[in-house]
Amino acid sequence: MVVSFEGCTRIGLAVAIGIATLSNVTVYAQEKRAIKIGLMLPYKGVYALPTESIDRGFQLALEEFGNKANGHPVEIVRADDELTPNVGVQKFNKFVQSDKVDLVAGVVGSNVGIAISELADKNKMPMVFVNAFADEITGKFCSPYIARTSFSANAFEYASGKYWASKGIKTAVTMGPDYSAGRAFIGGFRRGFEDNGGKVIEELWTPFQKTKDYSAALTQAANSGAQIIYAFYAGAEAIQVVKQHADFGLRSKIPLIGDHWVYDEALWPALGDLALNAQHVATHYPGIQSEANEKFVKAYAARYKQTPDVSAELGYDNGKAIMLTLESLGGQMPEDRTKFISTMRDLTFDAPRGKIKFNAQNSALLEKVYVIEIVKGPDGTLQRKSLDEFPGAGDLPGCTKSF
Repeated sequence: MVVSFEGCTRIGLAVAIGIATLSNVTVYAQEKRAIKIGLMLPYKGVYALPTESIDRGFQLALEEFGNKANGHPVEIVRADDELTPNVGVQKFNKFVQSDKVDLVAGVVGSNVGIAISELADKNKMPMVFVNAFADEITGKFCSPYIARTSFSANAFEYASGKYWASKGIKTAVTMGPDYSAGRAFIGGFRRGFEDNGGKVIEELWTPFQKTKDYSAALTQAANSGAQIIYAFYAGAEAIQVVKQHADFGLRSKIPLIGDHWVYDEALWPALGDLALNAQHVATHYPGIQSEANEKFVKAYAARYKQTPDVSAELGYDNGKAIMLTLESLGGQMPEDRTKFISTMRDLTFDAPRGKIKFNAQNSALLEKVYVIEIVKGPDGTLQRKSLDEFPGAGDLPGCTKSF
């Protein structure tokens, strides 16, 4: 038998080229593996309206990057936590075990956030909270696997309490839903208010997701002799509180002041002129004069045919912080996933609300808080007017871990 060396050479060369090509394809496939983000939000129920805005803002941020991080496709896997801790735990476990996500984002309810904080740490799964403002999340339950792109309740509400005390408000009644976020927000306001000379005469709590009739609490507030009601409510509950406050003729007797969720722009169609002349504090409003905000407002209006509310801005911040972190990591999740959170902690970027940077406990700071009045514009539509601004406060102590 005659063996052709030349043939063997050609065959060997072909095999070598084939192996090299296959190797390159494998490497290329590995390089382009999709990054999966589990986005957990309460898509139905009392917070459905702010959730829709958060999701839209989150999508907008990813679209700015072409839905890719350094060439790697980014996919969103959504889950509804139903604002219920045990459901949030189930959905988180599904993200980790079945969906095989690389990180988890979102979460509105602090009750859900607290429940899954321990799971994130246990599963070594990066968790980037969009809301979940309870101080414990970056305090008692702090973790090298947890970050928050919004801010803590104390950072926002302590500064608000301090502000209103400085403006001659000496007495207040507080109202809020009786769950972790309500307690955190109202607690922050009370500390800031009373540390600066004010007095909270009474704290009124309403059962969360169960209350429809607020007459008892509003009557109690009206009879207290306080100068203002300071409230934290959001979504459908905020609509009910604002409407019933007006129905009882309290607008001129005891003003209802609160944060941006009480008078959220997404609620204006339901509130109509009941929102007119209301004052509140906010972390964002569409009229902020900055390049980052003007770009965001224009892009959101073009995409969704409406002006973004504060929840849309928070969703946008969440998505952008994640994408900037992934870009810094070359579009890949590091084997040691604490590096994802530590990389995010080192970020500083211009967001629509102002400059964002993180503290040592992985919670974003509030550069500015805005005092807003809702007025009618030249075209007769409601719009926000900035009256004042002040810096946010710090987080409460409580994180004992070093990372």
